[in-house]
Amino acid sequence: MEDLSAGLKVIRQHLHQYPEVSGNEYETYKYLYNLLERVHADRIETVAATGLLVTFKGRSSGKNILFRGDIDALPIHEVNDVEYRSVTDGVAHKCGHDGHSTIMFGLCRYYGQNRPEEGDVYILFQPAEENGRGARGVVDSGGLDDKEIDLVFALHNVPSYSLNTIVCREGSFTPGVTTLIAYFEGHTAHAAEPWNGHNPAAAMSEYLLAALENNMEDKEQHHFVTITPVYTTLGDTSAYGTSAGSGSVHLTVRADNSDRLETILNKLKNDATSYAEKHQLTVSFGQKETFESNQNAPEAVALVKAAATICKLPYYEKEEPFRWGEDFGLFTNRVNGAMFGIGAGEDCKPLHHPAYDFPDEITGNAINMFITIQQQAQIL
Repeated sequence: MEDLSAGLKVIRQHLHQYPEVSGNEYETYKYLYNLLERVHADRIETVAATGLLVTFKGRSSGKNILFRGDIDALPIHEVNDVEYRSVTDGVAHKCGHDGHSTIMFGLCRYYGQNRPEEGDVYILFQPAEENGRGARGVVDSGGLDDKEIDLVFALHNVPSYSLNTIVCREGSFTPGVTTLIAYFEGHTAHAAEPWNGHNPAAAMSEYLLAALENNMEDKEQHHFVTITPVYTTLGDTSAYGTSAGSGSVHLTVRADNSDRLETILNKLKNDATSYAEKHQLTVSFGQKETFESNQNAPEAVALVKAAATICKLPYYEKEEPFRWGEDFGLFTNRVNGAMFGIGAGEDCKPLHHPAYDFPDEITGNAINMFITIQQQAQIL
């Protein structure tokens, strides 16, 4: 296959050096927009404030495909001593979205020179994937409303897999994930006379312990529920003479599919309500950073597998879903499609590790994978 990575390493390293967190990708947007103006696309649209949707019209009608890459960085301090290390303290590309953005630009550069023979191609540079708001922002902005999209695809680099190995599976590829917050309210009293108040500590403790009992793993069916306590609040450090009157329990909750996630969320809310009533409290709920489960359609996975064969890349069928959330699920739950992984190397640091760095060696093969998927979609 043709090496399409020429000149892209410089772009990837620039993006790496100037990272921006979710929802604040303003300079990233400007940089990418300036690059995209040179590729002779049919249309460049702004979506979700800092995202870009690029259109390449096919020479004839066919299956229209959306390819998506994410552009945001993480609030993590970089420890790598490289020339292109992040210039912003506490912010760095530790999930490889600098590489994903570069792959998408390489794809745009290719289609600018080689219009699709059949079907239109849409390439999305999506903001705010890390907090789960980006895909929703793209949909809510209306940028896709006038597009007749038949299939959607995305990739994610995956450390611990050998370089350029394609990793995929049918069904759940990433889980449904959300943060459920239970706010318990009673009322304060003097710490010497706690019986005169309603302290939520007991209810919170009982709720937290009961929540952990819902952790479930069915290896044979690849079904799971994982509940992780991430944060709690209770009282005030400036009021040691006061029995607390309010508190909160924050849980990340994930399940292999969105239906199972909804079921466990309802149970957790019912349990919290029961414990609140038991201790004469009220409880309310909030949710943050919600990711729909990414469901890979069989026909889309078949295209990924065919493309890997044509590109002469190793293909690995993953038995279980990955455990991290990915907001690309919002797209695959509405249009048939698939997310796949591409190996970042067995020695690559894990995602979100302060020493992680995207391997440029996979860029060209990733671009060729998307091109081949588009071509095969017109045939299969």
